[in-house]
Amino acid sequence: MNNARRTILLGCLGLASIPVYAINFRVAPILVKANLISSSGAPFVSFLYQVTVLAIIYLIALRCVLRWEAADRQNGAVFVILFFAIVFRLLLVPGRPVLSTDIYRYVWDGRVQAHGINPYRYPPADKALRSLQDKDIYSRMNRQASPTIYPAGAQLLFRALNGLKRDSISGIKGADALFDTGSVLVLMAILSSLGMARERALIYAWHPLVVFECASSGHLDGFMLFFVLLSFLLMIRKRTIASLGSLALAASLKLYPAIILPAVLKEKKLRGLLVFSIVFLSLYLPYIGVGKKIVGFLPQYFENPDQSFNLGLKAYLEKLLPNTNPLVWTGLFAAILLCAAGWIWISHKDTCAALRFSYYLTALPIVFTASSLQPWYMLWIIPFLAIFPSPAWFYLSFAVCLSYLAYAPGQMLPGWEWVRFVEYVPFFVLLAAQVLAQRKSKAGWFPWETREKRQTSEF
Repeated sequence: MNNARRTILLGCLGLASIPVYAINFRVAPILVKANLISSSGAPFVSFLYQVTVLAIIYLIALRCVLRWEAADRQNGAVFVILFFAIVFRLLLVPGRPVLSTDIYRYVWDGRVQAHGINPYRYPPADKALRSLQDKDIYSRMNRQASPTIYPAGAQLLFRALNGLKRDSISGIKGADALFDTGSVLVLMAILSSLGMARERALIYAWHPLVVFECASSGHLDGFMLFFVLLSFLLMIRKRTIASLGSLALAASLKLYPAIILPAVLKEKKLRGLLVFSIVFLSLYLPYIGVGKKIVGFLPQYFENPDQSFNLGLKAYLEKLLPNTNPLVWTGLFAAILLCAAGWIWISHKDTCAALRFSYYLTALPIVFTASSLQPWYMLWIIPFLAIFPSPAWFYLSFAVCLSYLAYAPGQMLPGWEWVRFVEYVPFFVLLAAQVLAQRKSKAGWFPWETREKRQTSEF
């Protein structure tokens, strides 16, 4: 198939996706009426129907873009990919979030700050905030008795968004979709800089999980990933200080990007660490008045086993050795991650190696799943798949959607284990098979293998 036909096919696939995004969660009552699903937890189950249809369309499009050669510049295809990425997101912005209530905490933290109150000082349920507790935002929020978990950069963002449009759910979702679209553009620039086809950005731009989690649920990850990708682009262009500043901003929104700091630090490492630390810590200055409370809910999140959700390898190890304290496994995985980070810190890195090491450091916590694996955590790995395609990670990025059944009463019988099995067992098998195939043979027998000679190796 030539490139012109691929572009036309991508346009047709984009058009086929629009009705699914347009009807959105309004499909749930239709499925209930047709007796295809029960009314209990219908929105969560209907989401799986939508994702299944979108996954089929996406995988066809994926097959097209992975066959695109870097030398075959097709501005028409890039325009098609970007146009539909924007349309998909715009269709989801106006509606109320269904899959998650996290966005209500974002609005709450912005509201508290707009009234001159430090968001780390009181949990939402505190009587000192009684005048702010309403039915529209407060009553829909989770963990009302717990302090905020979000770091300083996120708090500054919540305050800024509240100032632009007070207490607006759609405002946050719209801003999230805007940054997420920016991520697509930055990813295209990264691919171009690496000599790879820009069309591969479709892997992130059209992924249904990315679209729903950013434009529908408004998760903070959409903002954070923009700064992570911008950090990579600046690193490729040898603007080291700006790259580390962008990574620090990303870590100030959600802490996880700090994990990849050892990979991004290629030279003058101590100076780079200082720049990262100064940018990150300076954002906490407006909130430092609360003292130790500035860490918020984070210690309880890691210490309380009840906060665990959708565990993978850790859950199977706990079954194998049931008398072992769960914190032992968490500590072991943390030690492995620190050792990997330390090895990467001292390794010589060119640009491609730095990206590959960043990929490894992002993937390891998801493989171990030492704490939780919420569906939107998978967004962290998806941009890397445009550079390092992997059947195992593509599989898990869709299978993780099954974990939403935990929020749909009556749908989990005969238990959670079948969901865990479907999510993780094929993933680990595919991952092991892929690693073995790459070591045993140069031939790419996986269907995702691209024909171009890439500068980087796959995970």
